[in-house]
Amino acid sequence: GRVPREGDGKLYATVYPFGSSVLYFRSSEQGYAKPLEPGKGMVCHITSLPKQDGLGTFGDCAKRFVDWLAAQGYRYWQVLPLTPPDAYGSPYAGMSLFAGNPRLVDTGGKTLEECFAAFAPDEGYERFVRDEATWLMPYATFCAIKDVVGNVTRWQKWEEPYRTYRPELAELPELRDHVRFHMFGQYLFHVQLNELLAYAHERGIELVGDMPIYVSADSSDVWANPELFALDELGEPVLLAGAPPDNFSDEGQLWGNPIYRWDVIADSGYAFWIERLSRAFELYDYVRLDHFLGFESYYTIEHGKTAKQGKWRTGPGEELFFAAHDALGDLPLIAEDLGIVTPAVRALTARCGFPGMDVVQFADYDVRGGYHPAPRKVVYTSTHDTPTLLGWVKKRFPEEGNPEELAKRLMEEALATSAEHVVFVTLQDVLGLGDEARMNVPGIAEGNWSWQAPPDALD
Repeated sequence: GRVPREGDGKLYATVYPFGSSVLYFRSSEQGYAKPLEPGKGMVCHITSLPKQDGLGTFGDCAKRFVDWLAAQGYRYWQVLPLTPPDAYGSPYAGMSLFAGNPRLVDTGGKTLEECFAAFAPDEGYERFVRDEATWLMPYATFCAIKDVVGNVTRWQKWEEPYRTYRPELAELPELRDHVRFHMFGQYLFHVQLNELLAYAHERGIELVGDMPIYVSADSSDVWANPELFALDELGEPVLLAGAPPDNFSDEGQLWGNPIYRWDVIADSGYAFWIERLSRAFELYDYVRLDHFLGFESYYTIEHGKTAKQGKWRTGPGEELFFAAHDALGDLPLIAEDLGIVTPAVRALTARCGFPGMDVVQFADYDVRGGYHPAPRKVVYTSTHDTPTLLGWVKKRFPEEGNPEELAKRLMEEALATSAEHVVFVTLQDVLGLGDEARMNVPGIAEGNWSWQAPPDALD
């Protein structure tokens, strides 16, 4: 298109043969979004925090990290999903969309069981149980049954009375104490995350969370709400989530998560998703909405077929976010719009007003001549799914004699745009680390999610 002539009153757009364009007109830049103020941010998961012994927690190591961020002039801290991970450590396919990972709780050297034995329920605990009962009771009951029948047994293989969720299951004699224990773990998670959030706010740091679009088939959400997912009569997924072949994977990706029944969810006014968003906004200041493409159209793979044999289906689109905005007000969301970005996806992000992502490594030009992020995008030097910036430079420009210097310059150029953009750098990139510090390789289940900064990383 081109700028209309002054006083012409017309807009001219060129559509090339066999091409397409989306012309979108709106009266407000904001749409349904809560504005995100410019500044620089750090991406570092809680477990990756530098700590003398063991993985990172909400304890002193997290507070020291906040102090360091504030001293370095950061405004945002982004973490990966804090939900319980799957057996491979992935927080993007865990056993709950609502619960927190008890492993992140700082127990002061004690076991969680020892803390529970010394705990006397108080008013704060009782209020938490009442306020979060919709997801908390199914989750705690689900975990209690896992304690009794064995963690490796999927719920689809449970016998009755455990096979079908009912609130009264929590009072079965063999489950009662286990249910209370898991509720206690969620309460500690709630208290400590809120303490960390308050500590960060006092120092001018806002917390950015990450919301996975899907959940594991062996999860409390699918067990307690089977009508919301594409399952057979035994509770097994008939349609699985994934991605077609792309730059991440030549064979495509079969994630294995069950697909939502968006028609059923829409009939309820999107109540399940509004509850999800409401819960996330309680925990974080802003939320990165993973796989935003899936809300416009989502890729489905029939059980027993490969990722190359999948099919695209139409997602809920703007209707979901209209309902969420009506219920919750302006939505503090960042759209993870990486991958196959069609005109329809661009139109959805424009209509909603959510900022998308601009990753240095995905630029379609030679960044050695200068990095120039797209307007109204959140900038990232790398993500948990990509190589580190240094690792990418070494692969992309093998002829470079000093890849460390180029990676450092690209990061500085990205950060220099923080007066107009939000710019996120990973802790790995700040430390100048290569792919030995990569967090995840998409499509490979094992060997991911384990990177942790050395204890003296921030000295």
